[in-house]
Amino acid sequence: MITKLLNKRICDCIIKSGKKPRELFEIRLRTGRPLVVCDRYGSHIVKDSVLNGRSYITAAEDIEYTLGVASGHSVYAVSEQLLNGYISFDGGIRIGVAGEGVVDGGKLTALKNISSLNIRIPHEVKGCADGIKYIVSGGLKNILILSPPGAGKTTLLRELTRLYSDKAYNILLIDERNEIAAVAEGRGALDTGEFTDIMSGIGKHIVYGNVIRSMRPDMIVTDELFGAEDVESIRDIIRSGVRVMASLHAASLDAIKDTVFGKLLGIFDYYILLESPGVMRVVSPPP
Repeated sequence: MITKLLNKRICDCIIKSGKKPRELFEIRLRTGRPLVVCDRYGSHIVKDSVLNGRSYITAAEDIEYTLGVASGHSVYAVSEQLLNGYISFDGGIRIGVAGEGVVDGGKLTALKNISSLNIRIPHEVKGCADGIKYIVSGGLKNILILSPPGAGKTTLLRELTRLYSDKAYNILLIDERNEIAAVAEGRGALDTGEFTDIMSGIGKHIVYGNVIRSMRPDMIVTDELFGAEDVESIRDIIRSGVRVMASLHAASLDAIKDTVFGKLLGIFDYYILLESPGVMRVVSPPP
């Protein structure tokens, strides 16, 4: 799937460098800068055998090629996603974008002259939650997963969703950025369990107001929380008796105390802190 997004020369350079695209976590393209790939061992500059082993320098045409494929050759069709800093692609791939912002009345209205792409490749890691299976065995709980970017929040969220779902709990998965289930043509490409209903590519607030009552979930799973509106929605859902599992960008619980996310403290049964992939700590607040 990832090779569809890259022109042939870049694909050849990555493969000849000894890197297997399916094993990569990220591919970074920056206009006029070396092509960089990231795997479990860190970040690596890709060499170009055509240039006698010198670094492959990303051209504007390389970025245009990837944007064309990702957008179906209609950047206008993904303009709303671009304003949020990314484009979703099949297989749960999310492409972060950076460029020149167009601001009108203090509001970002467009993104032009895109000069950097970060292609993030999802990984399904069954078994990554084995060390905390006791949480799932204890029945439905409210769970918040916190970590810095790249530590594995989405991977763990997906695995816990699968474990709960396969215990015959009805799960409503709100996959706003289509990273968790990787829905394509109405079907999830990644395993989120047999009892999971998926709403993908739709803002959380729309789902909160229109789908929860009709789908009657035992648990709602949602990706990264962002801002006061998300916080209040989560608090309302928990008050209603539906369990919630969500993720949040944060380095620690202390880091959110004096922010809008401080209202999330004390309302979850478990806080799972990820320091790096596979390194986690579980905090259960007193009743």
